[in-house]
Amino acid sequence: MLRRAVRLLAAFDDDHRHLALGALAVRAGLPLSTASRLAAQLVGLGVLDRARDGTFGIGLRLWEIASLAETTVSLRGAVAPLLDDLVAVTRHHVQLVVRDGEEGLVLDRRDGRDPLPVHYHVGGHLPLVPTAAGQVLLAAAPRGLVEEMLARGTYGWPTVECPRPAPDEVRAQVTEVRRTDLAVVRRPAAPVVSLGVPVRDRTGQVVAAIGVVLPAEGASVPRLEPVLRAAARAATRAVSAGEKERPPDWSRG
Repeated sequence: MLRRAVRLLAAFDDDHRHLALGALAVRAGLPLSTASRLAAQLVGLGVLDRARDGTFGIGLRLWEIASLAETTVSLRGAVAPLLDDLVAVTRHHVQLVVRDGEEGLVLDRRDGRDPLPVHYHVGGHLPLVPTAAGQVLLAAAPRGLVEEMLARGTYGWPTVECPRPAPDEVRAQVTEVRRTDLAVVRRPAAPVVSLGVPVRDRTGQVVAAIGVVLPAEGASVPRLEPVLRAAARAATRAVSAGEKERPPDWSRG
């Protein structure tokens, strides 16, 4: 029963925030009667919400429970003030992302002043290879994970804006990120450029990535790099200390 309930909840994502019962059953791979019974029980518990039009969505109770996750509380609490500072200084979109298997999970984000096609929302997932924050997390992941993804071809996606890179290109990108602690993703014909840096805990392990997304036209990586590295250092200190850190010195490289 629990496994089926999880399958029902996993049917929701950024593109399917509200689902009719039939669509919910199909996406969860459950018989309609089973989906109906489980959905009614989850609504009663506040885990799912049912709108007036009969569609289902994630309920507030589930968000309350999810907010108690240690990673969410500690990282978001420690890094949130730095994200505020970073968006104020750069005026670009910023994100805080952790790795969730072969994807990135957006823990927090701030919107910049430019209207950009940034489709990743708090609580949503983003791919690792085509995003700078994702590449930072991939570089810190077990090396076998990269090879598994390359062998299966489960990375990126073949679109005009972001064509699927060849395996050797992915390996080279990950190696460079490991060497420099900086990811830069700039694709031909893509309207945005993204930069990413790692956030570490007191043991030196990468626990998250900070990403900045900006318009491709006029993007200056050399100008943003020292600002982003300063934010990463401050975030690492804040996470290591387990408390809010004073604002970083943005003038340092």
